[in-house]
Amino acid sequence: MSRRVFNWSKLQLDKLNRVIEIIKELQEYRPLTLRQIYYQMVGKGYIENNVSQYTMLSMLLKNARLKGYINWDDVEDRGRIYHNLTGYRDKNIFITTELENFLTGYRRDLMQTQNKYIEVWIEKDALSSIFVNTCIYYSVPVIVCRGYSSVTFLNNFKNRLKPHSDKLCLMLYFGDFDPSGMNMVEAMDITLKNELKVNNLEIKRVALQRADIDKYKLPHNPTALKKADTRASKHIGLYGNVAVELDALAPAVLTDKIKTAVETELNINNFNNEIEAETTEIDKLNTLKEKLAKYIKMNINGS
Repeated sequence: MSRRVFNWSKLQLDKLNRVIEIIKELQEYRPLTLRQIYYQMVGKGYIENNVSQYTMLSMLLKNARLKGYINWDDVEDRGRIYHNLTGYRDKNIFITTELENFLTGYRRDLMQTQNKYIEVWIEKDALSSIFVNTCIYYSVPVIVCRGYSSVTFLNNFKNRLKPHSDKLCLMLYFGDFDPSGMNMVEAMDITLKNELKVNNLEIKRVALQRADIDKYKLPHNPTALKKADTRASKHIGLYGNVAVELDALAPAVLTDKIKTAVETELNINNFNNEIEAETTEIDKLNTLKEKLAKYIKMNINGS
């Protein structure tokens, strides 16, 4: 059975050019998700904000990559994972690889002299690469909660907080502005404080806020408000028919929000001192690596 050939009409080619324009604008944030591209298209007025346009864009991106109009590396699917369980062809390749990686990737815990323990929580896995790439600079963990968290997941969080019982613990939360996204923080707060008895915790919702929607003119999510859902009724009563996904924020704006939220909580002097210590330690590790690599290479043929 053959599939219907995608129709590259003038209208679809115009939309493709708009997509390419957006990908170029967001070059430093690649790979992008379908949803990120969709909301940028909607926000710029290139397409309507509805399910049929979302489906159309999905098909356009698929066929654009098949035709080579868009690079495969421009768009990612974070829902599927490849586990590479292959090995090395021989020991020499293994030794060479190990020497390249030996004593690399050292990162000092830059938060160790802070009087707060911080975790950044995000509702959406599709945006996690932006959060990881931003928070790694601060040594702040990123947690993808993907909807309502189980009591097991929250108890694991409680256990992570135990070594920091002498500090104020902060959860900086980023999620959708919709019935579930707004209720998740409230539900977690109740479970953690009332049921798991976590006392030294403060939860701060960073985004999305109602003000973000107006300030950045974010497009609404047309499928988020299901009138039969009791959470939707409460949400509509508080905020009206307003539901927006976190993905609608431009990556640069989202990155800036993450940085601001974390840096607001830091003792900057202590943080900068840790960076200086890390730089000194990395220099020493590089010197040690050069000496050991030289010794191993001299003896590799005799092994």
